[in-house]
Amino acid sequence: MPYARYVTGRFTGTTDEVIQWAARKWGFKPDLLRAVATVESRWRMSTVGDNGDSFGLFQVRRPFHCAEPVCEQFRGDAALNADYYGGILRSYYDGKQRWLNTVAAENEKRYRRGDLWGSVGAWFSGRWWNDPARRYIRKVKRRLKARTWRTRDFRAG
Repeated sequence: MPYARYVTGRFTGTTDEVIQWAARKWGFKPDLLRAVATVESRWRMSTVGDNGDSFGLFQVRRPFHCAEPVCEQFRGDAALNADYYGGILRSYYDGKQRWLNTVAAENEKRYRRGDLWGSVGAWFSGRWWNDPARRYIRKVKRRLKARTWRTRDFRAG
């Protein structure tokens, strides 16, 4: 990841403060990251998914994003988890993940910089605007529109 050296996780605060910090650090609107975190973990840092391969608020995934023992850091540090997600999203958005065009047969569009929703979908599917990415984008957009994290039934971790 081109921005890996900027991922520090140096922040403490509530879950919402961590999400806001990561969003602002990487140049995104906090509500976007709030919506993604509701989809990924319902803001529960303890969330483990993908048969034990994904961790934390944004479900940083082994083997795609980390290898042991680094994964343990993503498992227990909300700020590092959010910071990493923000860095990856920024990297997609800035057009730094050109390898996405090497798998173009699986993509429905060519990868290009400046496509925020394509970047969000690529986090989930690892491809650019394929069917799983589109479904994920729709889910995040629904959470964003509903502001799920503000509903009475939402309980952050």
